[in-house]
Amino acid sequence: MDERYAIEADDISFSYVTESPAIRGLSLRVRRGEFVCVLGHSGCGKSTLLSLLMGLLEPSSGSIKIEGEPMRGPATDRAIVFQDYSLFPWMTARQNVAFGIEHSRGLAKKAALERADGYLAQVGLYESRGKYPHQLSGGMRQRAAIARALAMDSAIWLFDEPFSALDPQMRGSLQALVMELAKTERHRTVLFVTHNVDEAVLLGERILFMAGGRICREAAVPFDYPRAKNEILRTPEYFSLANSLAELFYETRGETERAG
Repeated sequence: MDERYAIEADDISFSYVTESPAIRGLSLRVRRGEFVCVLGHSGCGKSTLLSLLMGLLEPSSGSIKIEGEPMRGPATDRAIVFQDYSLFPWMTARQNVAFGIEHSRGLAKKAALERADGYLAQVGLYESRGKYPHQLSGGMRQRAAIARALAMDSAIWLFDEPFSALDPQMRGSLQALVMELAKTERHRTVLFVTHNVDEAVLLGERILFMAGGRICREAAVPFDYPRAKNEILRTPEYFSLANSLAELFYETRGETERAG
């Protein structure tokens, strides 16, 4: 793994206009090629953190660097998948994915559309590529958003609970796909927000636990890549790590209310 940092956040804070701070003096480092999962209760600041790292929000204090340079708003070096999909409603699934390819890779429209088909096939949407977002189910829209992010030539992937709307079988398939692409094929840097302990242990090599707008604990995941879910979930190392993370959920259950 490259020891240089892809993401650096130093003592950042952020508050929405009428609310208490959503992020409170948070610092983190993510190495190039590292897969980091962020766990925590709903409302603890996980989604806000991703929006800050994407450049969609600006911290009220502190600083953010991407690949060693001060961050200046959104850029194609980062791709993000939101919980609410954020697809263009006037574009088909194919056009949505091709749009990301055109603007990140500089391909002509025809070539981008052809390449989009391959990514839609990977997420099981090839037959629905001509449909508009309102014609797709929530899970299908989520898969289209994932395909668009994977298709972009971005060094950093930011995921905000990207598999939450998917059935267990599709969730497992896309977990395996993202892990394979990130860790063995493309060597991407990933910051992956989830509230699912099993998912964090399966995907991440490091887990950050958030509460009250801060990172309060960090844990290393003791499994090498590639990983097989059925094998990992039967190990004593998994049970030990999962139990400690579950205890953190219990210990910090009031932190979100106190922060907000």
